[in-house]
Amino acid sequence: MDRSSIVKVIALMVTGFGIGIDFTGALILVPAIENSFDADITSTQWVLNIYALFFAMTMVAGGRLGDMFGHRKMMIIGLSIFLFSSVMCFVSPSLDFLIAARALQGIGAGCVWPCTLAFGATKISRPEHRAMIMGMILAGVTAGNVFGPLISGAAVNFGDWRLFFLANVVFSTISMITALILMERETQHKQGEHIDFAGMGVLSFAVLLLLYGLDIGADWGWTSVPLLMLFFVSAALFFLFPKVEKRVKEPLLLPQMMQNREFRITLGLNMFNVSAAFVGLLYFPQYMQKVLGWSVFESAIGLAPLTLLLAVGSIVSGTLYNDFGPKRLLFWGYLIATIGALSIVVLPAELGYFQILPGMAMIGLGATLTVGPSGTAAVCAVKPERAGLVGGLSFMTHLVYGAVSVAIATAIMYVISLSSLNKQLTADGINMSETDQKAINGGTLATDTARAVMKKLSSEEAEKVKSAISAAFDTGMNMAFVFAAVSVSVGIVLAMMLDEEKLHKVEG
Repeated sequence: MDRSSIVKVIALMVTGFGIGIDFTGALILVPAIENSFDADITSTQWVLNIYALFFAMTMVAGGRLGDMFGHRKMMIIGLSIFLFSSVMCFVSPSLDFLIAARALQGIGAGCVWPCTLAFGATKISRPEHRAMIMGMILAGVTAGNVFGPLISGAAVNFGDWRLFFLANVVFSTISMITALILMERETQHKQGEHIDFAGMGVLSFAVLLLLYGLDIGADWGWTSVPLLMLFFVSAALFFLFPKVEKRVKEPLLLPQMMQNREFRITLGLNMFNVSAAFVGLLYFPQYMQKVLGWSVFESAIGLAPLTLLLAVGSIVSGTLYNDFGPKRLLFWGYLIATIGALSIVVLPAELGYFQILPGMAMIGLGATLTVGPSGTAAVCAVKPERAGLVGGLSFMTHLVYGAVSVAIATAIMYVISLSSLNKQLTADGINMSETDQKAINGGTLATDTARAVMKKLSSEEAEKVKSAISAAFDTGMNMAFVFAAVSVSVGIVLAMMLDEEKLHKVEG
């Protein structure tokens, strides 16, 4: 490549790095955000879920809009949205405001990411350099995934979790300037493109209602009529989605693709591989901070076995695909991730960090062997001209199911940990109201509400309560990983069902 192309690739890597740090870095901040806004985990999980959902649902539209109006233009628009929303995250006066700002960040990232890939694949250097360029851009993202927790840990050590979002401001500003200076304006665009806003709207609303129902289920009561109605409307929208897709001009899921058995299997393989990784990214840092008493920065270092494997895996898995084939990689990857999730459940809490270390490593290795190969397999299952669409769809499915997995795991964790806490307090002879138990459930004792509850206790009772909270968190986290293990194990079955011969025969 010439010098100009190298500079452009570096600029795109910086853009990818900025998106990469935002996803993993925000996860480390969850306990600090809980303390800041006097909230619990069922509420703060939205900091992750809303970003993942809006990122996923915007991505396909962002790619199509880039095709229609220019990838450079959409990159700049997306970066402007991302920059503005990062400032909003920095100044957030409430949790609801922060969640809304994170949703806007997801929209910005959803516009930037597909256009970054498209620009790198089509506008820089010669076709024979395309694979190398795409690998370098992905390396920028995965490097961001690794450094994100370290940046957020440093921000909290400096005294304010909001400082993390200044990193977003810095990188998005640099990316905007380089896009304006280095990226050429496009004069030719695709004609006749259509965006499935109806399908995206129905699917997004269905997922949002499901996530909201899982969030407030413990407060409303899992058998309450309003909650059951909420789940019913969500289910109805999921049922309506394929019917809407049959009526729009260019649906997200083309009927002829959904009739392709191998495509359906590979789409499923893109879904279930995220359960253990997403649940781990949320709960491993919390375990280290709330149970082990580590600082935010220490927990970021402790998370390295997972983040480093995820980063390295995106580069290595591509070389393994041709040597071993998707079926073997996916089978062993899903199996290893399932064993990793179960190891967290069976290893005793007395091991401390070593209770989660083997599972963390196996989940990271399992994701290494499944995330890249499942996306490649999905692309191989359709006609070449649909490769871009399917690449976006597979990543969209990946993120949406990741958000749903976190919501389900958190609902399970909250209910189980609250039940465990109640049993332990009763056994210790401590009489505490249900409201007070909910205030301290989840292990966050630095909130104003939790402090008020702890002040009511004697020093002896306070020590017993702290011990009960740690044990309850561990019990709840274990059950969250039982769900993750069951979810990931579905991928083992799907991998066994995959027919490699048919996979590489392009659909008719």
